[in-house]
Amino acid sequence: MDWTDGYLSDVTYPVQFYRQTTPAWLSMAAILAGHRPPSIAQKFRWCDLGCGQGFTALTVAACHPQAEIFGFDFNPSHIDNARLIAAEAGLGNAVFEDVSFEALANAPEGAYPKMDFIVLHGIWTWVSTTQRAHLLTFISRQLAPGGIVYIAYNALAGWAWFMPVQRVMRLISEIHPGPADDSIKRGMEFVRELIRGEAEFFQRNPQVVKRLEFLDKQDAHYLSHELLHASWDPTPFDAVARDLAEVKCSFMGSASLLENLEAFAAPPGLAGALARNPDIRLREAIRDLGAARMFRRDMYRRGSEKPPAGELAALFDEIVLTDLGREDTGEIKIQTWGDAGVGLKMDVYAPVLQRLRTGPLRMGELRRALGDLTVAMEVLSVLAATNFAHPTPNPEPDAALVARTRALNRAITRRNVQGAVVQFQVSPKLGTAVSAEEIETMIVTEMLGGEGRDLLDRLMTLFQESGRSLYHDGKAITDTASARNAWRQMVDGFMVKRMPLFQRAGVLDE
Repeated sequence: MDWTDGYLSDVTYPVQFYRQTTPAWLSMAAILAGHRPPSIAQKFRWCDLGCGQGFTALTVAACHPQAEIFGFDFNPSHIDNARLIAAEAGLGNAVFEDVSFEALANAPEGAYPKMDFIVLHGIWTWVSTTQRAHLLTFISRQLAPGGIVYIAYNALAGWAWFMPVQRVMRLISEIHPGPADDSIKRGMEFVRELIRGEAEFFQRNPQVVKRLEFLDKQDAHYLSHELLHASWDPTPFDAVARDLAEVKCSFMGSASLLENLEAFAAPPGLAGALARNPDIRLREAIRDLGAARMFRRDMYRRGSEKPPAGELAALFDEIVLTDLGREDTGEIKIQTWGDAGVGLKMDVYAPVLQRLRTGPLRMGELRRALGDLTVAMEVLSVLAATNFAHPTPNPEPDAALVARTRALNRAITRRNVQGAVVQFQVSPKLGTAVSAEEIETMIVTEMLGGEGRDLLDRLMTLFQESGRSLYHDGKAITDTASARNAWRQMVDGFMVKRMPLFQRAGVLDE
């Protein structure tokens, strides 16, 4: 039997980070859904099934030294890369294994500890029913009582119209075998030929053209993994919920927080249909159709009983929120399924945003100010989901934690200097990673660690080592004076626009 079981293996997956899988985010989301999360203030275990390059696992390991972190992936290149960075950053609490889902499911009793968090991002869509059965067996055996499963997958409602197109692309790759990068280009060009030939399917499904325009802008490795697996199965919520119920896991809600709020989950015209149908399977089907949802980030829990109201309020009160510095214009509209968007009540949100700008905000303060737990939960959900703020497990991280995350950030910079593309920096305060261009990772590293020579000189030397070039008006900058001026402008811009965020996150000193 082919060891890949139809899963694409000749190209590696790009380095990605998924904030919704982090313990800080999942804990917050569980509380907002009315459930008790595993405690992350003490020792816990977190596991990523299909961890790819392992960057999310590395981030979690750096931010939570008390935790045991496991990253499993059957692509040995992924695991090799993750282990290299873990060793560079000194993350001894991160374990990465090149192992199949079948081997995990059939591992001897006690080979792995019980997990408090098990996350699967995208994997479910791309593996066969056999592999899904192995995943469920592992979850059944290894998830601790009260543990959380995060499972993200392509939703049937948003992808149904694209399924015949994906199938054609997959057939092209089978009929004309070759490197995955070439196969995806060949498949997309073939579909364009059908569009130019006025195939009726595309006349009736004009959104395919728009989707292709979006896909054209994506990394070829990402596209290959998204579209060329032998198993590509956008799935309805009820099918996933049925499978998870068989391993004693009950649906809590979405880690995409706005999808838990009626005002944002579906058009208002569907309120009647939702009210008449309390069954969660049908309600989620209505919401998926209402929003033409393409991707779901579902959370399940082993143990469905909710805590007493007083315990839930106490858990909520302890959440700390940090401002991310997003600029607002006085009126905030959240884009959902239409062009107009849903406007926020600024008499509620404006004072909260003003308070956040003065420093981290504990949710007990917010609840007392608003006088209503439900309203406070909605405000937290909206601000976190829209990147105005982020949960903060370590508002005042100790020196050891700061050193761990900065060691990982230095390892990221070294990889970028060597030609990699890792566009993140890890935050000891937020327990997550924030986006950062390769040049920004170099600026951060040199601001923290450089001594002696001028900052611009150090950056120019470091950038030169990376083999990259600076450009102006489409032409490479070759003379030293112009390069230095360009770096001065970038550093000045960084100081004004980006440094405040990195300081709030603890990436840089305030």
